[in-house]
Amino acid sequence: MQKRIAIIAGGVVVVLVAGFFGVRAYRAHVQNVAVQKTATTYTQAFAKRHYAKLASQVNLKDLPVGYTKKSLIARNTAVFDRVGASDIKISKMKVGKVQGTYATLDFTATMQTKIGKLKAQHYETTINKSGNTWKVHWTPAMLFPQMSGDDTLQLTTIPATRGQIYDRNHQLLAKNGTVIQAGLIPGQLGSGSTRTSNLQKIASAWDVKVSSLETLLKQSWVTDNTFVPVKVVTETPTLTGTNYQTIGSRTYPLGEAAAQLIGYVGNATAEDIKKTPTLTADSQVGKAGLEQTDDKQLRGTDGGELYILHGKQATILLKTKAKAGKDLTLTIDATKQKAAYTALNNQAGAVVTMDPKNGELLTLASAPSYDPNKFVNGISQTDYNTYANNKSLPFVSRFAQRYAPGSSFKMLTAAIALQNKTITTSTTKSISGLKWQENSSWGSYKVTRTVDASPENMTQALVNSDNIWFAQTALKMGASAYLKGLSPLFKTQATLPVTQSKAQISNSGKLASDTLLADTAYGQGQLLLSPIQQAAMYSSIANGGVMQQPTLIKGQKATRTTVFDQTDANAVKTALTHVVSDATGTAHGLAISGHNIAAKTGTAELKLKQDTDGKQNGFLVAMDADHNGYLTVALLENNGSGPVVTAIKPYIESLY
Repeated sequence: MQKRIAIIAGGVVVVLVAGFFGVRAYRAHVQNVAVQKTATTYTQAFAKRHYAKLASQVNLKDLPVGYTKKSLIARNTAVFDRVGASDIKISKMKVGKVQGTYATLDFTATMQTKIGKLKAQHYETTINKSGNTWKVHWTPAMLFPQMSGDDTLQLTTIPATRGQIYDRNHQLLAKNGTVIQAGLIPGQLGSGSTRTSNLQKIASAWDVKVSSLETLLKQSWVTDNTFVPVKVVTETPTLTGTNYQTIGSRTYPLGEAAAQLIGYVGNATAEDIKKTPTLTADSQVGKAGLEQTDDKQLRGTDGGELYILHGKQATILLKTKAKAGKDLTLTIDATKQKAAYTALNNQAGAVVTMDPKNGELLTLASAPSYDPNKFVNGISQTDYNTYANNKSLPFVSRFAQRYAPGSSFKMLTAAIALQNKTITTSTTKSISGLKWQENSSWGSYKVTRTVDASPENMTQALVNSDNIWFAQTALKMGASAYLKGLSPLFKTQATLPVTQSKAQISNSGKLASDTLLADTAYGQGQLLLSPIQQAAMYSSIANGGVMQQPTLIKGQKATRTTVFDQTDANAVKTALTHVVSDATGTAHGLAISGHNIAAKTGTAELKLKQDTDGKQNGFLVAMDADHNGYLTVALLENNGSGPVVTAIKPYIESLY
């Protein structure tokens, strides 16, 4: 009996001991999980730069003297903003076993900075129990392991040399040059009425407002002897309280002639820096055009030194050399670009010139325009307002905007009709009068033309630009056959560093009604093509049936697609030479002795109601019918095609 009681008692002791140690193990497990969670939350917040969340995992009662939660967040933000920290990655995180009221925390962090990638930084601290929670013990070493006390982080940068932009002949389109910067010397302006008089004279000479000068002078860093930059100037009149200095600056030799294409640079904004932390407030970044789309390539990588300052001693964290940006060489011909822009004579329009054999774009001109040189070092409000209030929209790249192409599109309708045997080159149509409709179901809508000619074959219809002839041709072939012919022309899109929407046949991609089919055949309806897209499609006629997509970067190749039989494309091209050579041709004004030019004009009407006055856009497509050396698409908004021929002829002459 006593033995049995002893056995039972022994069992109870074992159970009690096991329970005791089980509870301890469970509590230890719970604590380890809590510590691990704190470590994970802290390091993830560190990697994502979520400093408020990071601070929530810190033991605020154990912060160094002078620190609060608010200043902890501010210090982290300031340090890592200065570094330009991004792409922070945490590795080798190790949490030690809980030892009473603390556990060790080790982890490694790598990050990108404004001047390159920082080598792995190894962090060591503890996670301490604070009440019922576990919190990270924070010191300045949690910013960078080498930091302590009042150490500061310093960054000096060596700006990278920006890559330059060249034309096909190595002429500079965007260069690293110098400009003259005008500025104020506050202490030399005088006081009272003398100061007021001097500021008025300066404002008048530099074309700025006195209020703008006063704003600049009120900046917190200004002293009596400070040079306060005001604007870039070309003349340097002697004025009391002023000085001039030569500074490095991006300059644009073609100015307005290539502004929408090349764009301009400016100082990085807070938004730019947020998107690209490696930038600084002094960084020059692309703001428009190719300067913006190719900014990463052109900008290069800044170099410099990142170091911790301990009094007069320094610990270097990173030292890198600046890496210059890469140059960009375009297919553009600067001389032709300037001539094309001049031909527009500040009228709203565009000139796209392409070598149809290889797709190299020789010109992308748009007017009216703006001077990109005014933007680099800060444009005056007066100059900016002049551009912003211009109803002709000088910032718009008209070579990339979509328009109804008008009658220039008839060359493609003709080629499709030849291809699917709807017509032959000798097919004639007898049409009476200047208006026509297929039947009474069209209601009051009629297709109109400007020349009452009958009969007409394909060549004569192109010479006279007969809308009715092409509408009847499209209706005869039907929407299905016409869409099949259009499809390869619209299927392939150019890959260019220029923003443009896709070309469209119609809003739905279908030709659901006879009137829409008829209108599309002569370049109206819901057709939308940019001048660049027109050039690509019309190259199929220049190249004997092969459509060549354009390219803008020298050395790059673009897609070639066979869309027509050579015989059919050449037949249309021959017909287009008559549009110039025949005395009644709509492009006869383009005729140049000794040269064989194929061309087609187009006037796209933008009227709300038929037989009323309204806006219209004029187009001209011209190609070298002898040597296939160029294909040009010219546009003038709010004009018919006649003024386009007159405006562009001197430019076409310059191509020979």
